[in-house]
Amino acid sequence: MKMDIMKIVNQTKNLMINPKGTLLKLRDEQATMKDIIIYLAIVAVPTFLGMLIGYGFFWGGFGNFLGYAFAMAVITYILSIVGIIVFGFLLNALAGNFKSKKNKMQALKLVSYAATPWLLLGIVNIFPVASIIALLGGIYGLYILYLGIPIFMETPKEQQMPYFVIGLIVFIVVMGVVWWLSSFIWTRLVWSTVWGGYYGGGYWYPY
Repeated sequence: MKMDIMKIVNQTKNLMINPKGTLLKLRDEQATMKDIIIYLAIVAVPTFLGMLIGYGFFWGGFGNFLGYAFAMAVITYILSIVGIIVFGFLLNALAGNFKSKKNKMQALKLVSYAATPWLLLGIVNIFPVASIIALLGGIYGLYILYLGIPIFMETPKEQQMPYFVIGLIVFIVVMGVVWWLSSFIWTRLVWSTVWGGYYGGGYWYPY
């Protein structure tokens, strides 16, 4: 699965418009871990930019809080990608419990495609008050996950819903850990180390 920008753009567009048909086409494409990471790194760019611009300029007083936003965007960007990959490994590990075929790369491809709408809609963080809209991308991503389970994991019909529900629970736990780690790294390491002096001195924005 050769990765290039235009291919990914067309792929994501087709995935959003015709998820089932696109998943059927993507199922047989060969991929490596490097391909998965590159794909996620590209489709997660809107989330990164949304947080950087939204929290650095609009929420942070037109650039006064840009350093804070950059650190938060980088942390969220990296850990989101890591969380999706971890979820892929766990989804694959669960396959045997639902009479599904274990295939690490197929599971990683599936969760990457399922995460695509959520990562793309992360751009709405440009307007932090509208960031809840990104949840719509998450919901659509869950629909893609449900469609993709029988396609990528060869799950029999009677096991599709149980597999999906358990997968959803695992996803919530993994993303909860990602959120916690993001908050921990930010509050305990970034803020206290880089800007603790400003905050402690009574300044809200670093200058």
